[in-house]
Amino acid sequence: MSVTSLRRIWLCADDYGMSPGVNRAIRELIGKKRLNAASVMVVGAAIGRAEIDGLTQAVAANPNCAIGLHVTLTAPFAPLTMHFQPLDGGQFLPLGRLLRASLLRQLDPEIVHAELLAQIAAFRQMVGRAPDYIDGHHHVQLFPQIRDAFLAAVKEAAPNAWLRQCGRSLQLSQRLRT
Repeated sequence: MSVTSLRRIWLCADDYGMSPGVNRAIRELIGKKRLNAASVMVVGAAIGRAEIDGLTQAVAANPNCAIGLHVTLTAPFAPLTMHFQPLDGGQFLPLGRLLRASLLRQLDPEIVHAELLAQIAAFRQMVGRAPDYIDGHHHVQLFPQIRDAFLAAVKEAAPNAWLRQCGRSLQLSQRLRT
């Protein structure tokens, strides 16, 4: 096998921001150069200045590590936008109910789009730059109604980010051509 035929493998840890233990484990793996990508949940319970500083310091010591946004639209997390719906007790719907609402076309794409823009903006504010890539918690970015809002939000607010789905990355410009 020639060197040019080798593929680069991305080892990504999702859910940075879910809990202090998850955050610590991800930072340790980045520090040991065992990961080259980490996805941040800006709506997570354990996300704050100290946690973001810890992540950016770990990535500074491992410059081959990308930091992405892990778009989150499922429980037990709450939206950043005021008018997001449907909700269950102030939180996003559980995965099964969100999928059902999506398949039955019961979501408002403009409201979903606004939440996605808010999460991208929150990432920019926390990290100080756009995400290297964007993916979705529970792969919600692939659901009907959410998919189009997701692509529009990324195109609008983070056009240079690549999209990560099911282990494969795709430049937004490639996705929009197909």
